[in-house]
Amino acid sequence: MLKALARLLTLFPTSVTLRVRESGKRISQLVSPSKRKPSKIRATRPAGSAGRGVRVGVIGLGTVGTGTVGVLLHHRREIERRLGGRLRLKVVCSRTIHKRNLSWMGRKVEITNDWRQVVRDPQIDIVVELVGQPQTALTIARESLKNGKHLVTANKFLVAEHGVELFRLGQQKEVSLGIEACVAGGTPVLHAIREGLAGEQFIAVHGILNGTTNYILTEMERRGCHYTKALAEAQQKGYAEPDPTFDVEGYDARYKIAILSMICFGALVKVDQIPVQGITRIEPVDFAYAARLGQTIRLMAGARSMPGGKLEISAGPLMIPRESSLAGVSGSNMGLILVGRKGGTTLYSGQGAGGDPTGVAVISDVVGIARLILAGASSKVFLGYQSWQPFKVVSPEEGNIRAYLRFIVRDRPGILAQTTGILARHKINIDSVLQEPGMPRRRLVFVMTLEPTPGKQLRKAIKQIRKLPFLVSPPLVIPFSDLQ
Repeated sequence: MLKALARLLTLFPTSVTLRVRESGKRISQLVSPSKRKPSKIRATRPAGSAGRGVRVGVIGLGTVGTGTVGVLLHHRREIERRLGGRLRLKVVCSRTIHKRNLSWMGRKVEITNDWRQVVRDPQIDIVVELVGQPQTALTIARESLKNGKHLVTANKFLVAEHGVELFRLGQQKEVSLGIEACVAGGTPVLHAIREGLAGEQFIAVHGILNGTTNYILTEMERRGCHYTKALAEAQQKGYAEPDPTFDVEGYDARYKIAILSMICFGALVKVDQIPVQGITRIEPVDFAYAARLGQTIRLMAGARSMPGGKLEISAGPLMIPRESSLAGVSGSNMGLILVGRKGGTTLYSGQGAGGDPTGVAVISDVVGIARLILAGASSKVFLGYQSWQPFKVVSPEEGNIRAYLRFIVRDRPGILAQTTGILARHKINIDSVLQEPGMPRRRLVFVMTLEPTPGKQLRKAIKQIRKLPFLVSPPLVIPFSDLQ
């Protein structure tokens, strides 16, 4: 067609510029009457794809930041083969950057201790935010998006508390937001939900979402060691932070289940309204009793959609059947079960804690955004929905629950009678009473399991039991999960 038009244009005395569209691409051609043959056709390239490729700036060089830079540098050739273009680490930012030995990077990379230089650099296409301070991270995220930078973050606080705000800002500036590393480290569960199961309507989501606590609990179970020893080993291996509070008290898992609720149900949930319980009071003896009951203990986070705009949601230790899929998720691994209305149940598991697995998830988001840039495609915000609705948070304890109660007491006559008497007055039925033989009288441990009972009644009973004078420590309550 172009050749025929060129011949016709040779009849005119002046040169004419011809612009047509072919397969959605603009094609420009200068046709001159002095030349019999048309010049070669050149397709215009999308912005950002010319010679220089895609340039990345990383802010934060802690465990995840170091892992991310390592993945990008060590896998660069493989990444660029998949990408079909260049992906360059242009700058790395850390407050202590000038005190660090960066020889391991093996190539010239710009360094700075001022994150503003990164987000304002006109040559940076993608900002990777990996700082630990929540408020600093929020400021960096906002400024990056306002400056027209695509943003990738592993900060679950940002997404759980400010995800919709960042989503709107990304839409306004026509840039992408990547959050894959926020929930399950190197296990791409968010991609599976957004893309692989986009046609599903979810009923529930349950998961082991914190690799640190899962390592601690499975080591306690496997070796019979105490919590403090398992924690120290997790810190030595880089699974736990020097201050492990955020992980071991369940806060990390609580943020993650809030994010999953946004992506699975389109639900806006206030994080501080989600019930949470940590693992610091769990002892090796609890695993011994759990085994007798055919159970094990895991820190679980879960959400279930309910009628009337309600969401049953919580994070804390649960008794789960030993034959269930999640019982086999050990060490620093994570696992997630999605329950769909049509597709049924699907399970995802893989590495969660650690810089390298999380770094893989971060770079996967970077590659996904780089593909869009190189293709000249529109931006993409990875939050599953385009709009969200506020849901009323309902604690699982507001319904009927089965529970494991562990007591540590100074032995004397009448302990069982007083304890069961309080439960009876609150109309709570006991399913079983267990006591390992040979326990020291000054620190005797026994367990009760309860038949399904209203959570409110159980809370009232436990409040009264806590006042009994023979208790060495408050009773430990662990609900039984309904997982199969």
